[in-house]
Amino acid sequence: MKSESKKKIIHYKRAVLTNTHVTLQSLLDDALNEKSPAFKAKARREVINPDDESCRLINHHEIYNGMTFGQLVFFEPGKSQSLITIDDNSEFFKINSITPESIDNKNKNKREFVDSFLYFGVFDNHVVVMQSAALKTRELETHLAWLLGTLTDVLDKNSALILQDKPSEETITKIESSPVKSVQLGTPVETKMEQEAEETKKQETIEIQEGSAKKVKWVPCGMGVDVMRAALGADWFNKLELKDSLDEANLQVSLEITYLRKTTKNGQKMLDNIATSLRHIDEADVKIGLHGGGTIHGGDLKLSGSVSVKTFNGLVDESDLYHQMHTWLVAKVRANEIESDEE
Repeated sequence: MKSESKKKIIHYKRAVLTNTHVTLQSLLDDALNEKSPAFKAKARREVINPDDESCRLINHHEIYNGMTFGQLVFFEPGKSQSLITIDDNSEFFKINSITPESIDNKNKNKREFVDSFLYFGVFDNHVVVMQSAALKTRELETHLAWLLGTLTDVLDKNSALILQDKPSEETITKIESSPVKSVQLGTPVETKMEQEAEETKKQETIEIQEGSAKKVKWVPCGMGVDVMRAALGADWFNKLELKDSLDEANLQVSLEITYLRKTTKNGQKMLDNIATSLRHIDEADVKIGLHGGGTIHGGDLKLSGSVSVKTFNGLVDESDLYHQMHTWLVAKVRANEIESDEE
């Protein structure tokens, strides 16, 4: 069994529950107890895509040092995995597809490949998260709202759950002393190869046989393009043809929300709320301008830390991770970087 330690980033979130005085931890414990309809793992699967039955669920969960910890997993039933065979004497490496059934068809319980993991811990309304590329705090927030509000009804229908970012104390001081003047959202403009019409493909096949170079059309795509399309109109993009990909062009599109000279109290409040509520936007794509010239970057709006996590054959040692999450949270509370819920 291969054991190693890996550096991981953990993030702090504050659970905000509207129209209720009950904590997230209390609601989560009620939703997962043995009397709940979500007690069995099969019952608490949230189907994401009915077509392929891909789903996510809080799989393993436990109480450690007074905190409720959980493992959020995502998988697609019946999905196969590609396996490449490294042969130093072969002209090319052979690639096969394996399924859970092909690994051990004698096991009476069905197996599936897990696509992604997210680990979280909850104490009252404090939340610590170690996310992955496919499962981030956005997905955790959505799943918790579904589990607590739709599946188990422990969260009132008139209540909402938000996992809010906690800016650093320095950032809070800056915003309090210099109100927000502008919020800029910037994102790269990407491109993809457009699918060609059948007759175009036939024509290009003839051109290739005659020695001509095949022509490729690149089409802008991604969130940055969505912003530009909304501002400039769809006709502009329909007429745009690119001979080269923009992947190395470093082209960016930015959306700026600002005000001129003076703004109403409501307008200023709106800008302040935007500045502290961009919890699901990539921190590299956020920049906040302050009245007087100061700047706050997206990373300043999040409270994060680094931990060294033990793994065995690539799987996280959950006991070690949960201990470090608990220790990190307690340290932040004692340092007054996070407000305690105790009165």
